[in-house]
Amino acid sequence: MGDCRYCGKSAGFLRKEHKACAEAHERGLKSIRKVCVDAALYGVDVDRLTDSVRSIGASSFIDTSGAAMTAALARGWGQAVKAAMDDHFLSNEEKRALNHYRAQYSLGARDLDGNGYFTLFRMMNLLNALSEHGVVPRFDRRQVRPPFNLMKSEELLWLFGGVDYLEQVTQREFRGGSLGVSFRVAKGVYIRPGAFRGRSVATSSMQHTDSGVLGITTKHIYFKGNSKSFRVRLEKIVSFDPYRDGLGIMRDTARAKPEVFRMGETDAWFLLNIIDAVMSLDRVKLPKAGEPTLDDIVDGDLV
Repeated sequence: MGDCRYCGKSAGFLRKEHKACAEAHERGLKSIRKVCVDAALYGVDVDRLTDSVRSIGASSFIDTSGAAMTAALARGWGQAVKAAMDDHFLSNEEKRALNHYRAQYSLGARDLDGNGYFTLFRMMNLLNALSEHGVVPRFDRRQVRPPFNLMKSEELLWLFGGVDYLEQVTQREFRGGSLGVSFRVAKGVYIRPGAFRGRSVATSSMQHTDSGVLGITTKHIYFKGNSKSFRVRLEKIVSFDPYRDGLGIMRDTARAKPEVFRMGETDAWFLLNIIDAVMSLDRVKLPKAGEPTLDDIVDGDLV
């Protein structure tokens, strides 16, 4: 006889849970997500949130003690960020509520970034700073040292790790055949009076040629891999091909071939949008020493 994983009572032969207990547990998870999102995004009962979560957990077989409570609150904050992203815009009100929530419960970046939601929160802050306010945050090189030799007239905006670089490779082979029949004219000697006709056939395919770090600045895309390092000026890119998990580009050169940067889905979405935001700026004003970094903007009001 097996015991129910939720209530601990006998669940029957070869069974691990009661159907009613499993349904109650699932309803509890949904309820906790809802009260956390309401608190994190709209400030609804944010001061009484832990009491609400404990009450729901007690009736839904959900552990809400100690680290489990912290994890539940962090998941709820992440779901709130995801909800805020639905319109691809982070308002000042939403941002203040999200920051108040994480401060209220002492949730750090490590707690919140289990599923990448704190990184997404930073991405949305950067996009809003550029597209809504025309402000370029100062990149804090004390935290991350970029592997690129940047120009003085540009500012690094974001670094992407684990990026695959693919480029179009053309291979040629000669295909053809001979015409005619061989005739024996002497022992071991044959002639073929026909002709040989053939042609060169080219085949192209996208091939993975390197992996590394991609950086986006106010002027260029930089790539640093194990065997390839280059930069591409944004104004010299003639077209973009967005993919679910990457971004393709075509340079404005006579012998240009398709190139693709393959990355995660969120990173691919962000890269295309940040390029669009930078190229839409009427004038790029580079930040000076002492001006806000992205972390300053994340922790404070939108500029």
